Amino acid sequence: MTGKRLRFSDRWMFNRVMCQERICKRVIKAAFDIEADTIEYLNAEQCYEPSPDNRGVRMDVVAKTSGRTFDLEVQVAKEKYLGKRMRFYQATLDGSDLERGAHHRGLRETFILFICCIDPFGLGLPVYTIERTCLEAPELAVGNDSHWMALNARAWARAADSELGDLLNYVETGSATGSLSRDIDELVASYNEDRKWVNRVYTLEQEMAFREQERWEEGREEGREEGREEGREEGREEGEKRFGALVAALMKDGRVDDVARAAADEQYRSRAFQEYGL
Repeated sequence: MTGKRLRFSDRWMFNRVMCQERICKRVIKAAFDIEADTIEYLNAEQCYEPSPDNRGVRMDVVAKTSGRTFDLEVQVAKEKYLGKRMRFYQATLDGSDLERGAHHRGLRETFILFICCIDPFGLGLPVYTIERTCLEAPELAVGNDSHWMALNARAWARAADSELGDLLNYVETGSATGSLSRDIDELVASYNEDRKWVNRVYTLEQEMAFREQERWEEGREEGREEGREEGREEGREEGEKRFGALVAALMKDGRVDDVARAAADEQYRSRAFQEYGL
């Protein structure tokens, strides 16, 4: 796997870079305009397991400052239920914040940020700020101290004259043109020199990608078993072979993140087929 390189938008690279406190603080500043004080707690892929009977969640980076918690996520593929995912993450953070019997007034102020490679809500905005408000009185300060934000890297040009625009441009194009992106890019380049780590990541991602392909093919097989006509079955078989060839091509070029994007985003998948002549 010599020569393979991870991008900032790869979750493993994202986690490693964002665990640099100075970068984490600058991203928080760019997104929320908050000057974070010393980060007391910083962890990559923080796993929360509420109970054996409930679903756990693995978050990318959770950073805690005095009185505030930041959950920083990178989202490569289209997420149909991003709003519900944010809700689940919020509930998980809140549920882990209080000890048994503690009053809810002790909940920390929380900020959930998703840096998305694909427009999460389809309106072409660079920033989607989501706050809970009273419909009858929007000016009412509800005071729940929870804040959600989704960033759209594809619309970076609409925020170009800001450090946030610099960050989004880097996520979308890989071009380090500003101070923040250059600092991030230096770390990305440095971590890519850790070949043992990079190769280990690619091995894991390959295993995950092929498992995803197998699940995709199993779903198609189940559809065939439901009695669809032979011609459509042959068409699906051809589609599976075509998708498998695309996965192999993307993996060969080190484009691990794009495998998930191709599986989830039909438009991106079509462009990828054209790019590789499949």
